[in-house]
Amino acid sequence: MTRYKSQIFIGVSILVLLILLMIQVQWINQARKLNEEQFRHLVGLALHESVSEFMKDQQSCYEMSECMKKLKSKTDSARLKTEIKRLNLIIEDKFKQHQIESNYTIEVLSRADKQSKSRCFYYSMQKALSDDKAMLNVYFDKREKNLLDSMGTMFIASLVSIIILFSLFGITVLSLLRDKKILGRTTDLINNIAHEFKTPMASIALACGMLKREKVLSDPKNVSHYSDVIHNENNRLRQQVDQLLKLACIERGELKLNADEVSLHSLLSECASCLDIQMKEKKGNIEFQLEATRDKVKVDEELIQHVFKNLIDNALKYSSDSPKIKITTQIKHNELCISISDQGIGMTRDEQNHVFDRYYRAHTGDIHNVKGFGIGLSYCKLIVDAHKGSIKVWSKKNIGSTFTVMLPLS
Repeated sequence: MTRYKSQIFIGVSILVLLILLMIQVQWINQARKLNEEQFRHLVGLALHESVSEFMKDQQSCYEMSECMKKLKSKTDSARLKTEIKRLNLIIEDKFKQHQIESNYTIEVLSRADKQSKSRCFYYSMQKALSDDKAMLNVYFDKREKNLLDSMGTMFIASLVSIIILFSLFGITVLSLLRDKKILGRTTDLINNIAHEFKTPMASIALACGMLKREKVLSDPKNVSHYSDVIHNENNRLRQQVDQLLKLACIERGELKLNADEVSLHSLLSECASCLDIQMKEKKGNIEFQLEATRDKVKVDEELIQHVFKNLIDNALKYSSDSPKIKITTQIKHNELCISISDQGIGMTRDEQNHVFDRYYRAHTGDIHNVKGFGIGLSYCKLIVDAHKGSIKVWSKKNIGSTFTVMLPLS
């Protein structure tokens, strides 16, 4: 049930957000309807006041009514336009009083006129013109656009709020998933550390126990042998602890590089020599193809040596039988390019994407004796980055891998 908690949390959170989004959309729609109702109320009130104002001049009302009945001459038509213009001025003044700023046009229709189906607002002119069919129509241009403009600030604020809310939720979910992944890898790291420390500690305890026996103490060769075991295992523990401490220092930016000019060709040979015993045990070989005409780089020798030891050691670890490792150097764009290739188990595309992540360990397939903390390659990348270089990997499953390190030339 525990592993499904995050999925349940994410699912419920998404459901709640969708409900909030629906509520927000409904609220905006209700606000639009309320705004429209308020607008219609104000328009109706303004038209009522306008017609009442127009009716105060009975002569104008009579002349408009007569003109609408006759319209037999240009004089009637001109007179009607004049009266409509006067009515329009009254309406314009009333609209301003009620803060109605939308553009509009008006027309006055009689019983003989065909009523338009597209009219927006109308008001009866029966009292003013003594005609129960007379109608004042008011058309507002781009009413929907004007409505959105009036709600612009509220609509934009709501939209921005929704976007921010969903963005924060997305960031939270991604952080949760990332932290969960790191937590899982951290747990694996702790288990690996416990396993890696347990072996040398058990060897040291066993050697100490043997040294307490009289038969062992009486033989100088046995004493020397068990003393060497304690010394070697102690050095192994020290190296592992140093690796963890240096990794922490690099991540905090506290590690100072003791940079000196170093010959990379010589350093690569030394790194290969350090792993000669493991190479012979697995009946493998290392082929050197050192084509770089310049190999001087300004680096911290100890740290860079660790990088190449780690890469060669990985090539050994992840090769099944008779490892064949190839180390090549060449110059590209004023940088020294060092490639370490193997014919091991290789990696999938997904494993390549995560191989430099902290605490990540690729699946080793049928190889079950691969040890380590899962921090080696992330440690290497941090060291190379600290030297203003770069490291990348090419790999294909069951074909092999090639790690390429680029370092600036001196």
